[in-house]
Order: sequence, then structure tokens, then C-alpha cells
Amino acid sequence: MTARATYAIRVAGHLEDHWADRLGCADLRREERGTTSLVVAVTDDAQLQGVLGSLSDLGASLLELRVVERR
Repeated sequence: MTARATYAIRVAGHLEDHWADRLGCADLRREERGTTSLVVAVTDDAQLQGVLGSLSDLGASLLELRVVERR
């Protein structure tokens, strides 16, 4: 699998570490200000939508979505 783009995502609240594997995160960090930052490499828009949908299903409010690297 070759990533097409890498995204930084920030959500409200703290997610547990086990969500990193389920969401395909390369990095998951809980921040002091009560948010969680994730880095996700995706192959296409459908995979990104799947990650965002999973976060929504968890009840996590999206605060930020930005491209870190596009290939």
C-alpha cells in the first residue's frame, strides 16, 4: 500500500491508544488541552472518509484536518 496523502487530524477529547490501530494511525497523541492529535496516511479519499466516519461514530468532534504530505 502506497500512501497518497498524509493527514493531521485533531479531535476534541482523549482517545485511547487502541484506536490508533483501528484507525490506521501512524501517530496518536493525547494533548494537555483535552484534545487528541492523529497522523493518518491514506491511499485514497474513501479511506480518509472511513477514518473520519469512524471518528464520528466514536462521537469525537473534528477540530482540525490538514494535509501534512501529498504524494
